[in-house]
Amino acid sequence: PTSRSLDNAIKVYASEGRFQENRKKKFTGHQVAGFACEMTFSPSGKFLASGDGNGRLYFWDWNTGRSYARFNAHQRGPTMGCQWSPVDPSLVVTCGWDGSVKFWSNTIVKKK
Repeated sequence: PTSRSLDNAIKVYASEGRFQENRKKKFTGHQVAGFACEMTFSPSGKFLASGDGNGRLYFWDWNTGRSYARFNAHQRGPTMGCQWSPVDPSLVVTCGWDGSVKFWSNTIVKKK
């Protein structure tokens, strides 16, 4: 399982045995404190995407935890939702407080 935290990080927890944080796997660089910005995994499980409070869309490599790409997704307010298409793995959809829904043709999957 993953969760957001008030220290602007996405944290990972063990799903078997004792429930505890995996301190070696943490995704940072985005601003989410105070916002319920959604996160999503690529269909392959290789990438994690998340909106942030400044209207950006972030991508991380799941294995390394490194930031892979960042886009200015929405202009007036946070990027609240993001979903990877289950049908087309090169497509991510976002929505924001600016009232818009945007489709992103994702070249990230093709890079790796």
